[in-house]
Order: sequence, then structure tokens, then C-alpha cells
Amino acid sequence: MRTLVLSDHTHDQATAAASKRQADYARALGTYESALAHRAGRSQALIATSRQYFKEGRYFAWLASIVARMVMRFSAPLKAPVIAAAGRDEVVWNAGGDGEQRALDALARQLGDEWVAISGYRNPAGEIDLLLVGPDGVVAIEVKYVNGKVHCEGDRWWRDKSDKYGNVVERNLPITDKKGRGPSAQVNAAASRLQGFLAERTPVRSVLRAVVLSHDQSELGVLQSPTVHAIARLRDFDPGSLVHRILGAGHQLLVDDLVRIITQDHRYHERRTKPKEPR
Repeated sequence: MRTLVLSDHTHDQATAAASKRQADYARALGTYESALAHRAGRSQALIATSRQYFKEGRYFAWLASIVARMVMRFSAPLKAPVIAAAGRDEVVWNAGGDGEQRALDALARQLGDEWVAISGYRNPAGEIDLLLVGPDGVVAIEVKYVNGKVHCEGDRWWRDKSDKYGNVVERNLPITDKKGRGPSAQVNAAASRLQGFLAERTPVRSVLRAVVLSHDQSELGVLQSPTVHAIARLRDFDPGSLVHRILGAGHQLLVDDLVRIITQDHRYHERRTKPKEPR
């Protein structure tokens, strides 16, 4: 299987979050070091002043300076900063990136070079984690790296989270993006727009949609009225069989031409949404 990365939003977000944590730490460290230097300078100044007062016989002033030195000596030490731990969003982005890579690795073991996996295709309706383009069809995949038993009812998705021993520790946790969309709604939005685009320009009339669970502890629960063509654990997902079951075989699509057209569409929308640089 060949691969093509158009964008890596998940990695970019995780990298930006990590860079911000590092920058915040660097600023805090600079403030801390400045405060240390200021305290050291103040201490040296008090010592010099104390000696001067004693030399001049100004004993009350000398005693006052001794008190000031003792106060500084026994004041609370400055606390060195530590870099913040990764926040929830950063953890989720990193996990998502790991899940997508696991999916790519697994699919590469199944599919030959007649297939191309496009990562990070985007249009105004959203992003498709993985877009498989093969001689018999196109499959849009939403990859979810979630631990536990996953359920859905239409476009509403939730999970029962398990611990490392398989015991359920939390139930009915929603699976949504920041817009409140479940995995099926996410992939359907972008796939439907791509389907319309391809139908006007190529022999492709349908973009199949799948939600793939890439976590080792993922399980399938109750799946009622799903709005995608397939929901599967990564180890059970077979895109070739999915295409043949729904679309049939023997289409012999021109894969490289499709990839070129999809890439052009992605670049077009990328240019339209990219902020303009100030003149």
C-alpha cells in the first residue's frame, strides 16, 4: 500500500501544545533565574552595607542590617519551575496520532500497491483521517483510539471505559469531537462532500464510510441504526471485502488519477482557508 500525507492536523496540534508548554516553562525559568540573581545581589548589598555600618560605628544601623540579613536568609526559598504535564487535549491528540499510525501499519499489511492511503484530506465539511483509494472504490475512515466497549445509536456514540484488567470503571462516556459530533457524523460530513465532488468528475459514485477502532482494548457494543457502511475493530477491518460487498468488483478505477484529483481538491480548499499574510 502506498501512502500520501496531505496534512497532519493531529500531529500539528500536539506539537503546538507541547511547544507552548516548553515556551511557558522557559519564561517561568527565566523569571526564576532573574529572581535568584536579584536575591543574591540584594544579599551581597546587605553584607556590604552591614560591614560599612560596623566600620563607621553606626551600631543601631548595623543591628538593623543584621536583622534584614537574617530575614532574607530564613525567608522561603524560591521555588524552581517545572514543565507542565501534557493537558487532556494534547494527550488526546497524541493518542489520535498513534491510533492513525497503527491503522496505517495494519492496512499496509493487507493491501497491495494498487491501493493508496491518503492521510489528512480536508474540505470545508471537515477532515478524513484516512482515505483509501483502490481500483474498486474509495473508503473514508474515521479512526478512533478509544479504550472500552463502544456503542452507537445512529450518529450518537458512547463508550464504557475499562481498566487494564477489563473491568468497567465508567459508563456512557460520550464520544464526540469539539463540535459535539460522533465519529459517524464526522466522517460522513467530509465524505459526502467529497462524494459529490468526485461524482461530477470521475466514475466514482459512492465514497464508502467506516469507523475503525484502533485501541487494543476496544470492543464493539450495541450498534443500532449506524449511518456508516462499517464499524470494526482494527484487527477485524477488511477494506477490500467491504468494497466488494457493497460496490462489487471489477471497476478498475484509475487510482493515480483519483489521487491526483483528490489532492487538487484538498489543496484548493487549503489555499482558500489559509490566513492571508499581512502586507
